[in-house]
Amino acid sequence: MRLWVICSLTILAALLLDAQNARDSRRPISLVDLVPPADPLHRHNLQFDARFAQFAADYLDSGDRRVIPVLAALPATRHLQSHAQQFDYDVPKNSGDALVDELLARSARKQQAIRETLAYFVGPLLDDPHWVNDALNYLPPDFRFSGTLFLISGYDIGVALAPDASLNAAHRHFEGHPRELLYYAIHELHHVGLMTYVPPPRISELKTCADVLRMVDYSTALEGTAVLAGLERRRRDGALKDDEDYVALADTLRMQHDDELYFQEYDALARRDTDPADQHALAVLDRMSSGERLWYRVGARMAERIEQENGRPALIALITSNPGSLVSTYRKIAGR
Repeated sequence: MRLWVICSLTILAALLLDAQNARDSRRPISLVDLVPPADPLHRHNLQFDARFAQFAADYLDSGDRRVIPVLAALPATRHLQSHAQQFDYDVPKNSGDALVDELLARSARKQQAIRETLAYFVGPLLDDPHWVNDALNYLPPDFRFSGTLFLISGYDIGVALAPDASLNAAHRHFEGHPRELLYYAIHELHHVGLMTYVPPPRISELKTCADVLRMVDYSTALEGTAVLAGLERRRRDGALKDDEDYVALADTLRMQHDDELYFQEYDALARRDTDPADQHALAVLDRMSSGERLWYRVGARMAERIEQENGRPALIALITSNPGSLVSTYRKIAGR
């Protein structure tokens, strides 16, 4: 009997210890707690915060509106408000409660998908956080993260505004494919790095066609290099086919066509120069970011070509000092 009691207590103690050590989605998790002090990643003040997604899933199960002000007060919500204001997203921008209501409505009936993504975010994603190095590999060696990667629900697929970034647990791209969170985390964290060196233009400040062209230049460097940052890990993991951007990049004829299409749009906008940024000019931003996703795919093609010709340090120096020169540098190399 005494041996049985001792064994039972030992098992109970082990279970309690496991529970204490389990990652809790209701509190932020620090990168420094995931790696030993000697690890270079220990120098980064990066947090992983899944509280928005957790509370969103709870609300969608219960309908208890007492969670709304809790969600509205979260740092993740302030991050999304700042992003919406910066890039003029079509969501409530000045009220946290109204924004949360909108995002929860967009997340309706997504509880299972959110919980599956949530489990991956606090589990496999952080079991070995050295994937963070994939973003760092395309940033200056002195860069340090100092913000948070949030898991939210109902807003885009993933966004960044330095020092923070977020991923949308309810997005259909992650349903049944939670490992995609890892690759999108690399993508968005690279955005944080580049934005730290060169903040993005505000949509509200685009007054002329030249201003819109500068946004195209910036976004091509921002998105293209982030796509490139995730390429090698996707290739090693056999995950290139799981995202349409990488499927497109592997199709030479398609990319030649997209390259031509990109420069048709680009040069037409450049010719308008000091003309007002009218509806036609601003529509270029939508066409570049959707459909063929030209500044993602052609931008990655440009960044990869510059890396091949000039080396990765030269590419990094280029995008973090003057992102707008990515396009002009590529044109010189490609003879366009």
